Amino acid sequence: MKGLLLAIILSFTLTNTAFASTQDTFGDYMKVWNENIDLAREYLKNAENEFLNGDALQGCVEQRKAAGYGIKATQSLIKAFEVNGSTDDLSGVKAGLAKWEELRDFCG
Repeated sequence: MKGLLLAIILSFTLTNTAFASTQDTFGDYMKVWNENIDLAREYLKNAENEFLNGDALQGCVEQRKAAGYGIKATQSLIKAFEVNGSTDDLSGVKAGLAKWEELRDFCG
């Protein structure tokens, strides 16, 4: 999971120079990304602690919350790329979205 977050952050960092000209909607999407990815990280940490403490049920609850925020964040990041015209290769970000969806459905 840390690899997924690192890949998403890295992909954003590498393309950051493409975002030199900002638009209001781009900024809005990036705000949603930042807020939700932080929440996703927080809930992932909570889920990991619950699993380590032997509480699989609460771990799954926290994991699903994390995935919900991660999905919302990643969808917003994709929209930010689209608004900015940086859609040449979103495969890494879309793969990240699929991982969040997989994580959401894992405890199903």
